[in-house]
This record gives sequence, C-alpha cells and structure tokens, in this order.
Amino acid sequence: MSPPVGPALLAGAGVTVLIVVLLATVATAHLLRGRRSARDARRTRELMPLVHALLDDDPADGTAGIDIAGAPAGLDEIVLDLLPQLRGSDRQVLRQVLAERGVVARAVADLSARRSWRRGRAVALLGSAAGGQHIATMAARLQDRSLEVRCAAARALGKAGEPAAVAPLLRATSGARALPQGVVGMALLDLGTSSLPVLREALVAGDGPARQLVAELLGVHGDLSAAPLLEGLLRDTGEGTGVRRAAAGALGRIGSPTSTEPLVRALSGSADASLQRTSAEALGRIGDPVATAPLLAGLAASDVAVRAACADALVRLGREGRAALQDVASGPGAVADVARAALDQLGTTPSRPQPAGAR
Repeated sequence: MSPPVGPALLAGAGVTVLIVVLLATVATAHLLRGRRSARDARRTRELMPLVHALLDDDPADGTAGIDIAGAPAGLDEIVLDLLPQLRGSDRQVLRQVLAERGVVARAVADLSARRSWRRGRAVALLGSAAGGQHIATMAARLQDRSLEVRCAAARALGKAGEPAAVAPLLRATSGARALPQGVVGMALLDLGTSSLPVLREALVAGDGPARQLVAELLGVHGDLSAAPLLEGLLRDTGEGTGVRRAAAGALGRIGSPTSTEPLVRALSGSADASLQRTSAEALGRIGDPVATAPLLAGLAASDVAVRAACADALVRLGREGRAALQDVASGPGAVADVARAALDQLGTTPSRPQPAGAR
C-alpha cells in the first residue's frame, strides 16, 4: 500500500500549477497585444494614404469621390492622433473630417452623460476636434460636479487655441468649484500669444486672484506691451500684495528698463518682505546700474531672504554691482557677511579685515 501524499507535496504541486497558469496568461496577453499592435499598424498603413490625400487636397488623386463618412472607424483614431501635431489649414481639414463623420456630434451628446469618465472623455475630444466652434459648450463643463471633468474642460479649452476661452478660464479660478490655478495657468499658456490682448484686458478688469495669475502669465510670455500695466499695478499701494508681487516678478522677466523705478520703490518703500524680495530679484534680472544704491541699502533689511536677494541682484548688475559689493564686504558687520556670501559664489571674496594689533 503506497504511503499517503504529504501536505507539503500537495502544496508544491499547487504552486507549480499556479506558476504554469500565470506563465500561460502572460504569454497569451503578449500574444494578444502583439496581434493588436500588428492590426493597428496594418490599419494605419491602409488609411494613411487617404489622410495624406485629404491634406494634399489634390482632386487629381481621385479622392474627391471618396465617401469620408463611410470610411473605416480606425480613421477617427488616426486623425485624433495627428491633430496635436498639425496647425493651420491642415488641422482644420482634419477637424472637418471628424465633424463629417459624426465624432464631434457624439462628443457633444456625451457631455451630458451620467458617468463622469464619459463627460471627461467627451470634453477632451472636443478640445482637439472641435476648435473654437464649441467654446461655450466646453466652458460649461468648468462647473461640472466632478473635479476631473472640470480639469479636462480647462485643458480642452487650452487646446482649442481660441482667445475666447480666456474669460471662462479666468472665472474658473474662483467660486465654489474653483479649479487649481496651475491647471488654469497651463490651459491659458496653451492658448499661445493670440490670447495676449485679452490677458492684458483681464489684468485691469479681473478680480484679485485672476489678475495675479494673468500677471504671472504675461511675464512668462515676456509681453513688453504689458509692462506699463504691470508697472501701474506695482505702484498701486492699495493693490493686494499677491498681485503686486506677481507684477514685480513679471516685470523682471520682461526686462524693460522703464520698470526699474517702480521696482526700486517697491523694494525701498514696501513693508512686505516677499514683495521686497521679488522686487530685488527683478532688478537683478533687468540689470540696470541705477538700482545699485537701493540694492546696497537692501543689504541692511531685517529679513534675511531680502538681504540675500539684494546681494544676488548686485552680482547680476555686473561690474558696478560687484564693485559695490566688494566695498561692503571688506568692512565689518552682518551686511558685510551677506556681501561676502554673494561674492563667494564668484570666487572674488575680499579678505576679511584683521582686527587692530593682529598679525
């Protein structure tokens, strides 16, 4: 009579079976993925001549009689993949293809779907496929009950590339369902330079949080035409500190020499350390030697970050700023320590003065 099979042997056999099943599952998944990739590649090869013919718009190639609405479903995916890579008339042609095939109409219908993932997918598709024709429709999703859908709507409006999207995006920065400013900011940047005139208007007419974001964006764009408006905000002591700080940072990025005077006033006259620091950094970016004396005075500020920003700005002013720093660094006291720390980065720190009688 054979001995009974032990529990350990049974457990080992079970593990072996599980491993075999797992390996078979992985192999099957790889096989299916390979077949799917091969099928997609074959479909792309078959449909790309049609896409090229549409973009070439050459009646001699025989495409005028092709039934675009009746083309295979794979055409939609190919066109959607190509859209972000195209601009101008080519992009408009492919958008028209999607409209004729009913893709846009189906997306509009899905905006009222019960499931949030369908609404999010629909608004994202409209951003690529519909352009400016559905700005109001996409903007309505900025108040969707789902944060994910609201973010998708903001990104879609950015992809649409229409200046008309600026106003609803800025409104979405406030209210009970406000979007994160980073999401709105990236969408506004995606709109490109065509949105700059509208952004300049919003810098004057918008509310505080919106104006702060707009000021930052105009600085990122380096919009020289916005410099007078930003200078006015910085001079306005009744304006919120966040807006004034954003204006100072933007002026530093734009780099207009006319901005030196309001930045110096903010550095010397403001009681807010963050605004002083940002103003000092902006003066360093602009590099106007006129700022040398105010920056030297800033080395005595009570806030250590302001002192460091003034010292770094003096370094960036060039020869005059460095010479002034070296004069200060050769003396005693905390201000000299700040100057020496800034010069350390350049390897030009003067020797610390020796006390009388030391040899």
